[in-house]
Amino acid sequence: MLARKFAVPFVLLVLLGSFCTTNVQAGDKTAGAEAFVDSMAQRAIDFLGDESITHDQRQAKFKKLLKSSFDMKTIGRFALGRYWRTSNDAQRKEYLKLFENMVVEVYSSRFGEYKGQTVEVRSSRADGETDFIVTSYVLPVGSGSEIQVDWRVRHKGGQYKIIDVIVAGVSMSVTQRSDFASVIQRGGGEVNVLLAHLRSE
Repeated sequence: MLARKFAVPFVLLVLLGSFCTTNVQAGDKTAGAEAFVDSMAQRAIDFLGDESITHDQRQAKFKKLLKSSFDMKTIGRFALGRYWRTSNDAQRKEYLKLFENMVVEVYSSRFGEYKGQTVEVRSSRADGETDFIVTSYVLPVGSGSEIQVDWRVRHKGGQYKIIDVIVAGVSMSVTQRSDFASVIQRGGGEVNVLLAHLRSE
């Protein structure tokens, strides 16, 4: 299944459950990006660890938070790569909808994997005029190794938005783009092949 193929490591679930959009206040935007990730990490833990809500309720909350906190158009456009330019408006519209549905489905199926891991934000740096890289670590419960997760945060329109996640040095956006390109190329270079594949998931 395509959605399963693109399922990213569970460490992301610790954070992805509760991104929140944060208005920039006076002060350093780099520090603001770090505070944004630190705050949403704790909210994610609360969200994933709340045993009083049902799976459907978690899914609904996750979808709402995803739409408000990620720049899904930027992420989706990057994932489609050069095929974005060759697609028409109708294909782009359907693709972005299917892409978002795929992300929701993949993460919703993994909610039960949360076992009490915690997140520690340790540093941040500017990367250009609008982007910031926030470095965090997912800390295991008991034994096990911590895992580095870097977040590319973009400051746009007075808000922070996530546009990429890098786990142990591997960009999820780049990986996704490579996988989408493979599907399209196997189908003769037609975007409709990817759309059909996503519809079937």
